[in-house]
Amino acid sequence: MQKPQIKIILDDNKIKKALKIKDVIKVIKEGFRKKGLGLVSLPPKTGPKLNIAGAFAESMPVAVFKEGRVTQPHLQIFGIKWQSAYKSNLKKGLPYLNNLIILNEPKSGLPYAIISGNWITAIRTAGVSAVCAKYLAPKKRELIIGIFGLGLQAYVHVLAFKVLFPKAKFFLFHHDSKKLNIFKKKFPKERFLSSNNFHGVVKNSDIILSATTFPKKISPYIFPQDLKKDVLILPLEYGSRISPNLYKYVDKIYTDDIAQYKLKKKIKYYFPSNAPRIKNEIGDLIAKKRNKKTSSKRILVFNLGIALFDILIAREALSKLKG
Repeated sequence: MQKPQIKIILDDNKIKKALKIKDVIKVIKEGFRKKGLGLVSLPPKTGPKLNIAGAFAESMPVAVFKEGRVTQPHLQIFGIKWQSAYKSNLKKGLPYLNNLIILNEPKSGLPYAIISGNWITAIRTAGVSAVCAKYLAPKKRELIIGIFGLGLQAYVHVLAFKVLFPKAKFFLFHHDSKKLNIFKKKFPKERFLSSNNFHGVVKNSDIILSATTFPKKISPYIFPQDLKKDVLILPLEYGSRISPNLYKYVDKIYTDDIAQYKLKKKIKYYFPSNAPRIKNEIGDLIAKKRNKKTSSKRILVFNLGIALFDILIAREALSKLKG
C-alpha cells in the first residue's frame, strides 16, 4: 500500500466556501444517528493544565464505524481535534478558539489530512443547535429565537436557523448599540428585534440561544420565571448563563454526550452544585426515530462540543475541495 500524501488545508476561507450550511446540518443529523446506534467511540475530551487565566486546551479523539456488521463494525474514519482557547485573544483581535483537525485513514491508520478547524468548529456548533431545534423546538409557524451574544456563534446560528426555520424572527440581546448595529449589517435583509433587557428577550422567545463567552463565575441571563411553557433552551456556555434554580422548572434535559457532561459537571466554573443528572442524548432521540416533540414542554439541551461532528465535517470539506 502506498503511503498517502497528507493533504494540508489551513485556509479557513477555502473551507468556508466549500461548506454549505444545509450540507453541514445533514452531516450532523447522520452523526447523531450513528452515535445513537452505538457506532461512535468518543472518549471525553481532556487536556493539560495551562495555568493561564481564561485559557484551556483539549484533545478530542473520535472513531466512527460503518453500519451492517453487528459483531464487529468496520472502522469508517478516525481522527482527533486539538483545541486551545485564550480569552485574552479577544482583546488582541485574535480568535478565542483555535483548532486543528487530523484525519486518519482507517485501513492503515496513517494520517491523510490536516485541516484548520476554526470555521468547522463554528459552523458545526450552529448545525448541532439547528438539528436539536428541528426535533425539540415548539411547533410554531413563526418562531421567535432569542440570542445572547453578538459574536461569531450568533452569526452562524442565524445562518443555520434560517435554513430550517425561514420564517423565524430573531430577538437580540445587547449591551452596546454599536455592536448591535455591526451585527445587523451582516444581515441587511433581516428585521431583527432587539432589547437591552434580558428578561424581556427570554419572555418573548420560543428558542433561547446563549452564545456568550464564559464568565468568571455563573452569571445568569435565563431565569425560570421568564420562560414560556413551550420553549427550547440552547446554552453554548454550559450552565454558566442559567439560573441555578432553573433546572427544576424544565420538563426534560438532553446532552450531546453524557460522559462529557459528567466530566464537565465536576467543574464548578461551568455548572452549579445542583446541576442535574442527564439520562437523555440527542443521538438516541434521532436513532430511535422517536416522534418529534408535539406537546408543550420546557426543554434544555447541553451541547458540550464533541469531535464527532468536527471529524465528519472536515471529511465533508475535504471531499468538496477535492471536487
